[in-house]
Amino acid sequence: MKAIRLSIALFLLGISAFAVPTVRIKDIADLRGIRDNQLVGIGLVTGLAGRGDSQNSELLKAAIANLVSNFGFRTDPADIRSRNCAVVTVSCQIPAFVRAGETVDILVSSIGDARTLDGGVLLQTPLKAANGEVYALAQGQIFSPQAAAGSSQKTVGSIPGGAILEQDVVSSFLDDNSLSILLRHPDFVTANSVSEAIRQKYPDVLLQTVDAAMIELSIPDQWRANPVGFIAELESIQVTPEPSNKVVIDSSTGVIIFGEQVRIGKVAVSYQDISVDVGPYGRPAGWLGDKEEREHNFVFDQTTTVEQLVDTLRTVGLETQMIIHIIKAIDKAGSLYGTLVVQ
Repeated sequence: MKAIRLSIALFLLGISAFAVPTVRIKDIADLRGIRDNQLVGIGLVTGLAGRGDSQNSELLKAAIANLVSNFGFRTDPADIRSRNCAVVTVSCQIPAFVRAGETVDILVSSIGDARTLDGGVLLQTPLKAANGEVYALAQGQIFSPQAAAGSSQKTVGSIPGGAILEQDVVSSFLDDNSLSILLRHPDFVTANSVSEAIRQKYPDVLLQTVDAAMIELSIPDQWRANPVGFIAELESIQVTPEPSNKVVIDSSTGVIIFGEQVRIGKVAVSYQDISVDVGPYGRPAGWLGDKEEREHNFVFDQTTTVEQLVDTLRTVGLETQMIIHIIKAIDKAGSLYGTLVVQ
């Protein structure tokens, strides 16, 4: 019995969501305009010792011919017979505030039929944003985690610090001394809580809760000369977000995540010799059956949580996959008072 209780405790520790804490605004929201940016380019990897793209690759021939032409050499692409090179895509994601000269990690992946990129050298590759401008240059030796782990998938690799920013990438977050807060998980109750917390901190602030995700406000006059200081204080304001009403199931791993507020409505669940009754479907409060029947029948009131249900089903030895099927069935029956998300 002690081993069963320990197993249940560890299971619930891994899957349940406990009481919602008081958090800072910066923990649940972002400022509008502050975001990451993506860069991408097409490059050439050399030094693959016969493991690169095949000799009949027209793309590889054109890439090599174009490369050598930049250094004053003229060659017919049809004459190129290299197996040591590969044409690749080069991509990276840069944060909101970076300056020229800073470095970022890059991801390199094969376009053609190269067998591996591990150990190859990426030649200088310009990286462009969606607007077509070059923001960084990438170069360096490729490291493939897959190759190091012995995996057969070796056509994707990375270069830590492999790209150098050539110009500043600075996000704009002020609009005529106004800014907007965007909740990462839109919710009307949480948006209202954030608005009330800001009004309590700054009673004279001009503020509008636009919808479940966005709150607009103007920087108070006394902070106009120091917007960064105001934002630092603003993001540090404590709020209590609305507890999650979702049950998230990862079918491939058997992981179940649920918010503490998700309830199970009036329902009766039967599986083999196990019976779980919730609400008026349950047996009378004073019901007593024989010992075996009591061990396999469970009665809950109408305030049962998903956590209590899962706990009970685990005590009788049901596997996680069967618990997932039961939760799905309860949702289809309209008795899961929350949002079920199956991945």
